[in-house]
Parts: sequence; structure tokens; C-alpha cells
Amino acid sequence: MIAAFCDSVDRFARASVDARRIDAAHRIEPAVIEGLAELGVFGVSIPEAYGGADLGLPGVCSVVTTLARHDRSVATTVGLHLGLGTRGLVAFGSDALKAAWLPDLAAGRRIAAFATTEAGAGSDLAAIRTRALPVPASDQLEVDGEKIFVTNGGFARVYTLTAATPGLGGARKGHSLLLVAREDAGVTAGPEEDKLGLRGSSTTTLHLDAVRVPADRVIGVPGEGMTHLGHVLAWGRTVLAAGCVGSADAALGATVAYVAQRRQFGRTLDAFEVVREQVAEMAAVRFAMEALVRAASRLSGEHLLSRSVAAKVFCSEGNWEIVDTAIQLHGGVGYIEETGLALLLRDARITRIFEGANDVLRVHLGTIEAMSPPERRPLRGISPLGRVADAFDAGVEELRAHLRGRYGIRLAREQRLLHRLGQLAVLRDACDAAVVRAAEEETPASADLAAHWLALARARSAALLPEPPRPAELVDRIAGALHA
Repeated sequence: MIAAFCDSVDRFARASVDARRIDAAHRIEPAVIEGLAELGVFGVSIPEAYGGADLGLPGVCSVVTTLARHDRSVATTVGLHLGLGTRGLVAFGSDALKAAWLPDLAAGRRIAAFATTEAGAGSDLAAIRTRALPVPASDQLEVDGEKIFVTNGGFARVYTLTAATPGLGGARKGHSLLLVAREDAGVTAGPEEDKLGLRGSSTTTLHLDAVRVPADRVIGVPGEGMTHLGHVLAWGRTVLAAGCVGSADAALGATVAYVAQRRQFGRTLDAFEVVREQVAEMAAVRFAMEALVRAASRLSGEHLLSRSVAAKVFCSEGNWEIVDTAIQLHGGVGYIEETGLALLLRDARITRIFEGANDVLRVHLGTIEAMSPPERRPLRGISPLGRVADAFDAGVEELRAHLRGRYGIRLAREQRLLHRLGQLAVLRDACDAAVVRAAEEETPASADLAAHWLALARARSAALLPEPPRPAELVDRIAGALHA
């Protein structure tokens, strides 16, 4: 069912989505949104009882990957709606809240947005200052604050937002997820941001000035918004990673076609060994990216929380790497907007920043690795590749044990080492996923791509496994000189 649905989405995008026109206009034509709504795209993640297709996270990832092959702004608009925008309501909303809002969201009559980031609270979610306080002698909450970088903000009709709700649900410093509608008095969206990439997607501020909403607009358990937010972000990061796969597909496909016809020194480019090596590396990274998205989309609970972080980091950086190599192999023509590669590069850059800056996420993942029991990864016996992946996993565990033994509880303060451990965990997860995918597909091509990725991952991990000398004094001297 997912494959058939994505085929229809692909046919629509081929006929109706013009990425360069969208980029130049800084907007997606209403006809594109309307066409996607008619296909049922905005209901992919919504239960059938409310008019959706209920295809789950695997279905959402497949649809977003498909759209991203054609245009990343369209994929981002849809992916935000299906992931961050509606996931909290689907997963934690009351029956009454779902019945009131999900049918219109599934049909695309309303588009959803997600509002968490603030000027002083980006990756540091605990610093959120938007507040929702009970209105005395009523069943309402009054919301005040300002959100920035709200994707879909300019035309969304429904916003899921995170607000501090001190005292709500008994949590003295708790946060809650709230549903706010565009028509609520006091809700205004700011002007569109002028961005480096994703120019067709809407990005605005959201102003909340004494907005009064019914108390039953709280999504999930009052005061436990941060717990709910973890699940919502895990969905969002996985969907973002899926979009990176689609973008990488577009860059890889364009490169394979170009090097097969472009001639230099009397030969096509793909006759040169160095070019073949670069294209093979692009293909291997892309294979591992898709494998890791597939693996994450099948998970739930704590496993999804950690694997979504790995997928977001790995796929956003793999996408950038693949598009950058594509431009390099196209030479000067790749720098020209007409090829579409420059647009792919501009659209790719933000993915390493939003939904958690990658360096922050590496530290976060390293902390999970350092403080949690090792996860069982029974790959031995799957194939010879599985034994290689097991060896990689053993290297991660060796570093983890070494760091815990040396630093103990002080390891929580060693961000440099946690960052390194987190990056190693990202590579390990990509290796595991690639091996499992190769075993499932059982084709020579998949085995070759998985083997090539494992070799690349081992080379990339070489600088991570040993603990290098502490450079703190040197770093401090350099920083001091720069600020002098």
C-alpha cells in the first residue's frame, strides 16, 4: 500500500512540482497544496477513524522521501504537517480533541505547524519562556510569548506549541503541549523570513498576545509536555532524515547520468577510477542513509528516541556530502542554478541545524550511550558483514567502558568526549542498519553497498576510537587570541 501510494505522489510531483519556480517565487503554488490534499497526502499519519490513511512513520518517511526527490520545500511543508505538526495530537490528544481537529487536518483543509523554538531557546528547550497560565474563575488558559522559525507558520491554521505551564498538573516548573488555532484572538504570524534555502516553505515568527484557549486544548498530560515532546521530536527527526534521503537520491541520479555522458581527455568521466570511487562512495552513503531511516521508522519508545537522533545527524550530513560531491563532479556547470544542484545544496544546509543542531545531538547521543546499559545488537550470524558490524559495535562499547572507567560520573561534564562517543554511535547505527538491510534484500548490489559503507565507516571512525590528548589549554589560548 505504501509503495502504491508513493507512486501516485511521484506521478503528481513530476507533473506539478517545479522546484526552481518554487524557489524563485519563494512560495508553493496553492494548486500544489490542493493537489496533494486531493491525493490524501496530509492524512498519511492520521488514523482512519479521522479520515487519514494511518500509514505510520514508515509511510510518512516514504512519502517525504518521494517528495524530496522533486523539491525539498514541498517535502518540508508536508513532512512538518505529518510529523511535528500533528504527531502530538495523534499520539497524546484526547478523543474530543482528535475528533474536533484531525478530520480537517487529514483532508488538508487545515495545515499544521509546530512552534517550540524561541529567541533564547533553540536546542535548549528548558529555556522556553512562552507561558500558559490558568485564567482565574474559568476553564481557560492565557498564552503569552513569541516563537521563531515556525515552519508552515505563514499559512498554517493549527499550531502545536510548547509552553511553560507552572503549576498545571501539579508540576511546579512543568511544560505542556498546547493546540492553538490561527483564528484564536491574539495569534498573529510575522512576515516570511528570507532564507538561504527552503525558500518555498513558509518560515515565520508566531506572536501570542494574551491568547485565551480552553484548558482542554492541552495535548496529553498537563505538565508533562517535555516527555511528550521527546516522542514528537523523534518522529520529526526521522521524517527530516527521510527528506535527506530523497534529496540525496536526486543528486546521485543527476551525477550518475552526467558522468556517463560528459567527456574529458577523450573519455567519459565514469571511465576514470577516481570518479568511479567518488560515485561509489556517494551510493554507499546513500544506501546507509535509507537503511537507517527504515530502521528508525520501525521503532518506538526509547529505541526510536536514540535512533532518530542518529538518523537525523547521519542523513543530514550524508545529504550535504552527496550534494557537495555531485557539484564537484559536475564541475563549473554544477555551480549554475539551471542544473538544480545549487538549489539542492542550499536546501540541504539547514537540515544540520533545525530539529536539533547536530553537535548538540551528538553530545546528547553520547550521553545516552555513556549513561545507559549497552543495547543488545545480535548481528552475528546474519552474514560476514554482520560480524564486521559486531566488531564496530565492540569498538564503541570499548570506548564507552574506557570513558566511564576513567571519568565516572564526571563524564557527564566532558562534552568533547561525549561528542566523540555520540559520533561513533551514529556511525555504528548506520552500519547496523546497512547490514540488516543487505540481509533483508539479499541482492549482490545491496551486499556490495553495505560492505563499502562498512569500510568507509571504519575509516571514518579511526580518529574517534582512541582518546586523543586533551587540547583544552591550546583551545583556550587560541580563543583568547581571537578575542584579544
